[in-house]
Amino acid sequence: MRLRIVLPKVKPEAIPVPTRCASAGCGGRTFHLRQQVAKALRDTVYQEVRVHRYQCLRCKRTFRVYPQGTTKAQTSQRVKGLAVMLYLLGLSYGAVSLALEGLGVALCKSRVYDGVQEVARRVPGLTRDQVFAGVKTPAEGADLTSVKCKGEWLPLGITVDPISGLALTIDALPAEDIKALKEWIEPIAKRVDAQVLVTDDADGFKTVADEVGLQHQVCKAHVLRNTETLIERYQPLVARDADGSLQAIGVSREQATADLTLLARTGQESRAGAGHGSGNHASALCASNAAARGRASEFGLSSATLISRSMEPVASFDALPQVERVQRGNARWDQQCL
Repeated sequence: MRLRIVLPKVKPEAIPVPTRCASAGCGGRTFHLRQQVAKALRDTVYQEVRVHRYQCLRCKRTFRVYPQGTTKAQTSQRVKGLAVMLYLLGLSYGAVSLALEGLGVALCKSRVYDGVQEVARRVPGLTRDQVFAGVKTPAEGADLTSVKCKGEWLPLGITVDPISGLALTIDALPAEDIKALKEWIEPIAKRVDAQVLVTDDADGFKTVADEVGLQHQVCKAHVLRNTETLIERYQPLVARDADGSLQAIGVSREQATADLTLLARTGQESRAGAGHGSGNHASALCASNAAARGRASEFGLSSATLISRSMEPVASFDALPQVERVQRGNARWDQQCL
């Protein structure tokens, strides 16, 4: 997918000279610059701009002329365009608000909604479904993380296509219970025709998969990580056999230690060989996750991992029905200018 998005620029010095009176029915063309006033601005660069106040010499009424990229609204056109862009790329209204706050712009989700609706009225048919139109995948990867905002930890949900590495959505969640997870995962799964939900080993995801009617797979990274943790925990215990449990079942300490070592080596070889199978496309997602973690640090969101390692499933996707990827009829459909 390729997007070409042109955001409005804010130029404080580019204040046009009026050529016609702003009052309806006047038609005056001669004006007197009465004063320059300061206007507070919500923008990623400027917090204040100068506005010219003119008086029409015909009707004697005054009106304001604003710099390029600004209007009578407190939010600049650039921030509005950025909010709409993030929404079209899959973020919820709340997640867009969080992302903008990371850029130093406080914009509540209701204002994000207003901006999206304003653009929708000017550009009929411009919807988020257009951006991801034709994206079909047999599996939906989902993971949870948290970002610290004004001293409070807020839950975020990230959904991805674990085959191509495409991030589908980033959503601010009201909670992390089963009801909230189902309301978040179900509509996305239906939109991309997913049959499998790939997550960590949290019980809540298994329950959601059963209720939504999806198969559930635990990602390989979590299986390996949990296995390595258990091996590190049990190796010193096995070496001593202090409680005599190994002797009771007829297994020597040496044999148990060798078995744990073999299990650890098997996990390492499996991880090293990831990405070489015909049904395994996790390497692209790993790179995508690394980039996402870097962007999160730039935004100042959190050092927490956005997506825990790869979302590689335990079983091969070769066993699933053929992946349907609908080709777009117009190759330039996604070059939107906001």
